[in-house]
Amino acid sequence: MQHLICKLGETVSVIDEKKQIMLVGSPLTSIGQVRHNNEDNVQLWVLGEMMLGLVADGMGGAAGGEEASRLAVETVQTDFVDSMPDDLNHEVEEQISQKLRDVLNRANQVVLDRAAEHYELTGMGTTATMVLVHATEAIFAHIGDSRAYVVEGTTQQITQITEDHSFVEALLASGHITPEQAEIHPLRNVLYRALGQKDEADTDVEIYTRELKVGDRLILCSDGLPRHIKNHEIASIAISSDQPEVIGQQLIDLANERGGEDNISVVVIVVKQK
Repeated sequence: MQHLICKLGETVSVIDEKKQIMLVGSPLTSIGQVRHNNEDNVQLWVLGEMMLGLVADGMGGAAGGEEASRLAVETVQTDFVDSMPDDLNHEVEEQISQKLRDVLNRANQVVLDRAAEHYELTGMGTTATMVLVHATEAIFAHIGDSRAYVVEGTTQQITQITEDHSFVEALLASGHITPEQAEIHPLRNVLYRALGQKDEADTDVEIYTRELKVGDRLILCSDGLPRHIKNHEIASIAISSDQPEVIGQQLIDLANERGGEDNISVVVIVVKQK
């Protein structure tokens, strides 16, 4: 299957002629206002009638974080995109889900192997939040605390699809702390699950599915975005435009205006009627 890599800030579209659905997407990233390097890596691919988006937020020091997130994107490129069969869109949901899980498990091993080869990269890791969209069907693969949201075009309601694999999120889910305490907790950025943490074949990649509707907006982002912008604000900005690059840039600009304490990356996909 032929594929196209979308450049940062570029907008691309695909059309499903059978369902008369158009997907329009754009990837963007910013170093933020505090960091001196960008440990995020973001990518959007066009795969025939489908789109594949990925946000990877590296950790483990400047060099290690950049390398880990780069390796995640590179592995998805080589082990999924470049080797994808022409009839992938005819495979059932379970088969596609397993392929997404497998490629992130492979990325986990690639990160571990690179760290073992280079002492200065010891302890590096990365989040990975990925979505494959075909017409109105979306399959997500996720590990870490980067996020995926869906904003409904009709109701303007926002839903966080993924769960953060962080210690603070676990404390919040168990009722030990409040949402207000979670926002300022000193361990809010400490993850218990990410690529590069476990030398195991199965890294507990989470799979989610969602049926989309015309007008919906899908947003993948690194944690630098929700650090500064509330969910209802993300929803408000997402429905303010039909252009994904405009939505993404407005989100990044607002996060930077409020301090930009971390790198900020987004992939925005809008579902339209052809």
